Amino acid sequence: MYKQFTTDILQLTNFVLNDEGEPVSDGWILGVEPKAQQCYVCPYCFERSTNHARDKYRVLKHAWVSTEETIYLKVPVHRQRCEDCGITWTVQFPEIPCRGTVTTHFKQMISRKCIKQSFADVSRDMQVPESTVAHWFYQYAEDVMADPENYDAPSALCLDEFAHKKGHSYSIALMDANTGHVWQTSPGKDREKIQEALKQYPFSAPNVVSTDLAPGMAKTVQKVWPETSIVADKFHVIQLFTKALEYARRLDKNYATNHKKIRHQRRLLMTKPEKLKEDEIETLNDWLSANPKLSKLYQFLQDFREFYDHTEYDLAKQCFENYCQHYLFDGTGHIQKIVKTLLQWKQEILNYFKYSITNAPLEGTNNLIKTIKRRSYGCPNLDNFNLRIRMECKQPTA
Repeated sequence: MYKQFTTDILQLTNFVLNDEGEPVSDGWILGVEPKAQQCYVCPYCFERSTNHARDKYRVLKHAWVSTEETIYLKVPVHRQRCEDCGITWTVQFPEIPCRGTVTTHFKQMISRKCIKQSFADVSRDMQVPESTVAHWFYQYAEDVMADPENYDAPSALCLDEFAHKKGHSYSIALMDANTGHVWQTSPGKDREKIQEALKQYPFSAPNVVSTDLAPGMAKTVQKVWPETSIVADKFHVIQLFTKALEYARRLDKNYATNHKKIRHQRRLLMTKPEKLKEDEIETLNDWLSANPKLSKLYQFLQDFREFYDHTEYDLAKQCFENYCQHYLFDGTGHIQKIVKTLLQWKQEILNYFKYSITNAPLEGTNNLIKTIKRRSYGCPNLDNFNLRIRMECKQPTA
């Protein structure tokens, strides 16, 4: 019974244990053999062959258990001879590579440990050279990567850029807004590169794409996919207001210079009033009453947040038009500039109430990408870097 249990744990489909194992300094050596004696045919003439009677074995690393011990396999080497052709060959098993000192299971186990860890850490823990760990990981990633042919075309996408080296090289990412899986990353962020990336997208054009307020990004999507709707990401729309508030805060006579106080002031201005404590609301009201310009910008933001509270498209559209009309003629120059930007993106902003998607999943993936860069100490090979992004992001559901 214990042999069958151990065999299942070791995930050997074609082998069974033939001994109780032999302890070594760093683990155990388990003897295995094929489940049933088979008749192997000649690879050239396809005639029956005979087995060479010789006692030869290979010892390969197979697994690493939680007690920090390595499990080795003692695998018999089967040499066959064809009586018709006279050739000899070694029988190959799916779990046992023809060369090397590790099994396929061991390579996959090491590769899975590399997810959320650096190659250097895995190399140190598993006593495997770092270059070998990286080679196994990228080989494993190519084998298990989601194939677009096995999935339906996503109906909604998130599109954003991320930096390989900030200020120097960038790429764009296309993420399924529903599953959170990054289906494609492509180098470059200018219009020509974006057009080329969209044309290489492995699926048909989606119904909607969520993007930031970069004009080149939205216009390029509409040029390649004219039937696709564009949604202006809610976070980037609100960011127009928060940047204006931050600028006004810096000009205020009570501008904080201490890092802790700066964060406190920013929290008072940027957070929704219902999420503040009573004493924080009193402090904020005293501050705003002493600065009418800052108070005007703060109310400007709160009124726009009420616009996003709507759930029906027609009501949201009416609210948006009334809001813009009011502040376009009854606001400061900075406020009027923001309103003009909102009017330029009117349809894209209102599309949020039709599709209810944002770029939030992709913004979270951007943080993951930064973590990968820190673990990798940069990204010298862009192909491998993009492969690791797709490997470590959320996998699609079949």
